[in-house]
Amino acid sequence: MLGFIGLGGVVETAYLPALRRLLPAGVPLWGFDADPARQLAGIERLPTQDALLAKPLAALFITTPPASHWTVLRQALASPVPCILVEKPLVATLAEIDALQSTLADGHDRGRVLALDHWAVRVEGIRDLLDSLPPECRQAAHGPLARIEGYLEEPSGLDELGVPCALNFATGAPDRRQLRHPDGVVLDTGTHVLALLRECMALLGQALDLQLTLATMNDRRDVPIAPGDHQTAEGRASLQGRLGGVPVSIRLDKYAGVAGGRKGLTLYGEQGWQLSLDRQGDEDRIVWQQGAQRVSLRRPGAIYGHALAEVLGVSGGLDAAQRQAMTARRLEEVRLLLQLQQDWRGEPT
Repeated sequence: MLGFIGLGGVVETAYLPALRRLLPAGVPLWGFDADPARQLAGIERLPTQDALLAKPLAALFITTPPASHWTVLRQALASPVPCILVEKPLVATLAEIDALQSTLADGHDRGRVLALDHWAVRVEGIRDLLDSLPPECRQAAHGPLARIEGYLEEPSGLDELGVPCALNFATGAPDRRQLRHPDGVVLDTGTHVLALLRECMALLGQALDLQLTLATMNDRRDVPIAPGDHQTAEGRASLQGRLGGVPVSIRLDKYAGVAGGRKGLTLYGEQGWQLSLDRQGDEDRIVWQQGAQRVSLRRPGAIYGHALAEVLGVSGGLDAAQRQAMTARRLEEVRLLLQLQQDWRGEPT
C-alpha cells in the first residue's frame, strides 16, 4: 500500500504511469492534497493528511511543492511509515537543512527518508555499459579524470507574445506558470545534475567532495539577473568548480529552444577516453569512446520508471543504509545550491 501527499502534475504525468507498469493490479494507492479539487484516477483520496498517515503504508511519497516538504516530512516522521520518499529538492531553505540533519541524526529516523531525485538512478545505465567494456577499458574508466561536464538543457517554445516558454517534461505542453525566485534552474534542475554526477563518481570509486561557484545566472529572456534581485526566476545558469578534485562545469538551461534536449554528463579521462550519457526520446544513450574504439548502449524507458523500480524493490531495492547515504549526498548538494543562490540574490522574501 502506497501513499501520496500532494496530487499535482508530477504524480499524474510521471508517478502514476510508472506505477501502473511496475505494480500488480489492485495494489492500493492512497492520497491527500491540501487542494480539495485535486483528485487523480487510480488514487483513492482521503479527507485529511492524518487519515492517510494512519493507513498501514509500505511507503509514502511527499510530492507537494518544495516549500512545504519540510512541514509535511516532520508530520510523516511522527507516523509509523517505514519508508518516506521526498521529491527533489528535499527541503527549500538552509534552516530546513539544519533542522532535517538534526532530526535524521536520531537512530529511529535514520534510514527512513530517501531524497528521491530520479536522475540518480541513471548511473545504472553507465554501470551496464562499463560491465560490457573490455577489461583494459573498464580499468581505465576507474582511473584519473581530466574534467567533467554536466548539463540539463531543456527544449522550450514561445508563448503568444513571442517570449520563451518552458514545456512540460512529460507532455510537451507549454508550462504557463509565472515562476518567481526561488524557483528556477539553480535549485530545480541543478539538483538533477549534481545527483547524477556524484552518483556516477561514487560508481567509479572517485572522491565526492564538491566545490562550486555560480558563474552566470540569467532569466528566460537571457538577461542577466542582478545581484540582490529577489523576484525574477532563473532561466539559465552556469556553474564551475571541482568534484572530487576534478574540474567540473555545469550548464543549466530551461529555455534552450527547439534544439535543446541535452540531459546528462560527459566524463573525460586522462588516458584519452570519453564517457557520455544523454537522453534522447524515451531512452538514455551511453557512449564510451577511446580513439577508434566506440561502445554504446541504450537504456529504454522513462527515468521515473527506472527510479521507482529501484526504490520500491522491483529491481533490487535500497536498504536503510543506502537510503541514508543517498539522502546525505542530496542534502549536501541542496545546501550548496541554496547557498550559491542566496549569495547571489539574498534571502528570498
